[in-house]
Amino acid sequence: MTKHKWSAERIEPVMRYSFIILDAGAIVYNFINAQWEIFLSAVVTLLLFLLPTILSKRTRVVIPAPMQMIILLFIFASMYLGEVRQYFHHFWWWDSMLHTTSAFLLGYLGFLLIYTLNKDRNIHLKLSPFFIALFAFCFAVTAGVIWEIFEFLVDNITGSDMQGARNLEQAYGYFNTRLGLLDTMRDLILDTAGALVVSVIGYTYSKKKLPKDSTFWKMKDLFIEENPELFPVTQKKKTQ
Repeated sequence: MTKHKWSAERIEPVMRYSFIILDAGAIVYNFINAQWEIFLSAVVTLLLFLLPTILSKRTRVVIPAPMQMIILLFIFASMYLGEVRQYFHHFWWWDSMLHTTSAFLLGYLGFLLIYTLNKDRNIHLKLSPFFIALFAFCFAVTAGVIWEIFEFLVDNITGSDMQGARNLEQAYGYFNTRLGLLDTMRDLILDTAGALVVSVIGYTYSKKKLPKDSTFWKMKDLFIEENPELFPVTQKKKTQ
């Protein structure tokens, strides 16, 4: 096991528990002050912090420590800083930055998913590099669309303002009935752009045009190494 992996495996639980302690403090504070919307966001954030550990125990898929650190940082930035600490309202670029980042993460997740299926000897599936990239692109964009639908439903059910379409004068300083639509379309465009970039990188990788020391290659190899049951053929070749 390399020094880098050991460092990641030691840092990841410290990062996770630090985030959980911060979020638990936010839960208590907002409960005492009866700030129920932020309280609910803090509770959801806590569940998301615990989700990777729960999934790794209930499924056979192991998420490597570096990937878990990236996921934790994204949850911390989007849910704790964005929702609980109200960064979405304090910094106009925070939402755009997170949508672009999520598109990269989801595109890479889609690539890993289809790459896993494509290499599994128990599944009769053989896709060309183009269709692997197309799947990663569609996976990320679809996730972005589902998130926008989720925001719309939450706003209509709870009266929140996830789409930025309520109290327009307070949020933007002026009134325009299209501001909610502009917010949604901007998010979808960023999702699509980020997914496209990852898909192009995935296509280049699948065509064996990326150097083996690239970050994209290393993260994939780490995922394969941590999940030998998913890649029996690949692991067998390494031992020969």
